[in-house]
Amino acid sequence: SLAQGQISARRFLLGLPSRLVCHMGLCPSRTKTGGARALSLSERGSYSVLEDAAASKDSKRGLRIVCISDTHGKHRDLEVPDGDILVHAGDFTLYGRVEHVHDFDAWLGELPHRVKIVVVGNHENNADWNKRAEEMLPHAILLRQSSYDTDSSGLRFYGTDFFWPCPSGNPYFDQIPEGTDVLIAHGPAEGCADGGKGCKSLLAAVRRTKPALVVSGHVHWGHGAAELQHGDGQRTILLNAANCGSGPKERSIAHGPIVFDI
Repeated sequence: SLAQGQISARRFLLGLPSRLVCHMGLCPSRTKTGGARALSLSERGSYSVLEDAAASKDSKRGLRIVCISDTHGKHRDLEVPDGDILVHAGDFTLYGRVEHVHDFDAWLGELPHRVKIVVVGNHENNADWNKRAEEMLPHAILLRQSSYDTDSSGLRFYGTDFFWPCPSGNPYFDQIPEGTDVLIAHGPAEGCADGGKGCKSLLAAVRRTKPALVVSGHVHWGHGAAELQHGDGQRTILLNAANCGSGPKERSIAHGPIVFDI
C-alpha cells in the first residue's frame, strides 16, 4: 500500500548518514517557515545601506560591515565603499576557476578594509583546490566551521562551509556557537531574503544562536534584507548580499554591496 511504502522509505532514509540524505534532497521537514519581515534597503549610488532605526546607540559597536556575495569572478566590476570589515559570503569564482581565485585575492589586497572575511560557496566547494583555499587567499580570513573575533570591539564572526539545504537538520550547523554576533553562510535561511529556496536547518540554527546579523547569498533573486524576531525580544537581521543578478544577468553584477553598521 501507499502507507507501507512511505514507512519503508522513511526507514531507508533513517539508515543513511544525514549528510548523504541532505545531498539527495530527501530530508523530511521538521521546521516551520521562518516568519521574517522584509526590510527596505536605501540606495546610495553604487551600494545600498540598511538603516537600522530599531537599534539603540548603546547597542552598537561602531563598526561598518560591507557585505558582498556571488561575484562569480566579476569582483572588479563592483564599487566597494569603505568600511571596517568586508564580508564575502561565497561564490567569488565561476565554476571554481583558479584564475578567479588569484585575482580575487589580489583584489582583496587592494581594498582598504582592515579585515576581509570570506566563506566558500558551492562554486568553490566543487573545485579541486577546495582544501587549499585558505593558502590561496592570504589577504582574507577564510572561515570554514570556524570563528574570528575582532580585536577592539569583541565582535565574533562565525563562517560555515557550504551545504545544500537539508530540512531534517544539519549537524554542522549545530556547531555554530552561541555568542556569535555575525553568522556567514553561503545559502540563506528559510523565509529570510531567500527567494523561496532557503534552508530550514540554518533557520533553526539562527533561532538557537540569535546572532545580530546573518550574511548570505547564493539565491541571486533573493537579494535583500529581512528581520527575524525571537521569542525573548531579541532579533536578527539577515542579508542576502548576492551581487550577480538572475536570468540574463546571472553572471554579471546587478546589485551593489550592502552596508550595515553594527
